[in-house]
Amino acid sequence: MIRMLGLKWLALLTFIALGIGLVTGYTLLSAHSYMSGMDNIVAGQLGRAAMQTAAYELGVQGPREEYIVTRTWDRQPAMIRDAFGQEPDQPGVLYKVYAGEEGPQARLYFAVRQKTPAGDRFVTQQLAPLPGGSGQVISPAQNRMINLTLIGLGTALMIGLMIALLWRRVSRPITALGDWAAGLSQRNLSEPVPDFVYPELNRFAELVRTSLTSAHQGLEREQLFLSHTSHELRTPISVVRANLELLRRIQTSEGPKPDPREIEIINRIDRASLTMKDVTETLLWLGRDDTSSHPCKTLRIDGVITELVDGLRYLLQGHPVELELDLQLAELYLPEAPTRIVLGNLIRNAFQHTRSGSVSIVQRGGHVDIVNSLRDGNEAASETGFGLGLKLTERFTEKLGWRYSNQPVAAGRKVEVVLQALTPR
Repeated sequence: MIRMLGLKWLALLTFIALGIGLVTGYTLLSAHSYMSGMDNIVAGQLGRAAMQTAAYELGVQGPREEYIVTRTWDRQPAMIRDAFGQEPDQPGVLYKVYAGEEGPQARLYFAVRQKTPAGDRFVTQQLAPLPGGSGQVISPAQNRMINLTLIGLGTALMIGLMIALLWRRVSRPITALGDWAAGLSQRNLSEPVPDFVYPELNRFAELVRTSLTSAHQGLEREQLFLSHTSHELRTPISVVRANLELLRRIQTSEGPKPDPREIEIINRIDRASLTMKDVTETLLWLGRDDTSSHPCKTLRIDGVITELVDGLRYLLQGHPVELELDLQLAELYLPEAPTRIVLGNLIRNAFQHTRSGSVSIVQRGGHVDIVNSLRDGNEAASETGFGLGLKLTERFTEKLGWRYSNQPVAAGRKVEVVLQALTPR
């Protein structure tokens, strides 16, 4: 039955039951208090009438409980004036004072200031406990406060108990849902969704699994696309580079000296093919699922940077660019191919997007800073250092868990990467 209700209906019915219980309880309590008070008043009046009649028959002074009506407050008995302290100032309002402790001296005084055609009148009455009676008419207010306090505490306890039971009933499947969602992985996404008791939680669990499945399928499609693209590009790039090498051999083997323009064209094709080869290698490595499968070795970081800079200096030819290298001897155990891809992409982007100015490369251990500054301040500094290489590098460093930042500086851009060394196995 509870499984069919759902969370919202369970909570609604619980609070409706609490409301009905509270209203019913306080209605019955109010009715009982009202009837009990009326019965006590009537019983007290009848009992005092009997005591006055008996006192009259015995010739003794009976309890004085008649109404005292005076034109002024000063004419009221002294004990009444002393009990109230001051005269009633609001007409038609009942004033009452309980004086004395429980016992024969206890008194309950009433006073009313009533407007009449003949002027204001002060009406008072005093009630005393019946001799030998139970004192029902003059009951201390403390007893009523104790009863109300006990009723309030009982009601609060009942509400707290019901809320605790509701929370316990609801929290268990919610906790189970959280644990199940946290443990979702590629291996168990295809398993059926467990039953979490309530329809809302079951629908939410199904939504979580559907969303993760869709995201995983999109990731698989992206990785498959990267893998296929890189593999498809490697073959034509290899063909281009092989034919370039063959063309150079033909030129050097023949007698006539080749035209310098032909040599420059071949060099441009060679450099473009190298760039395509590096981008393709980056895409291929991004398409791999397991980053721990990258072969690692001890690398001289300063040597790798020097080698990459020497291979990419052609990008600075013909441009007034000052290159500053500040390298430090450092050997780290790192995956070789990803390290070369990341550093190569960063250096290439810095060279490509600096037409005039300076490029600074500072390396301390695995911490590498590359800053390219434009000499002409009017040049678009926002475009400096951007490109496909940096986008792929950002994805690559995120996959490897390396710290990477790319921030604008004065008339240029600063790229920082921290290579995390691994522990040799």
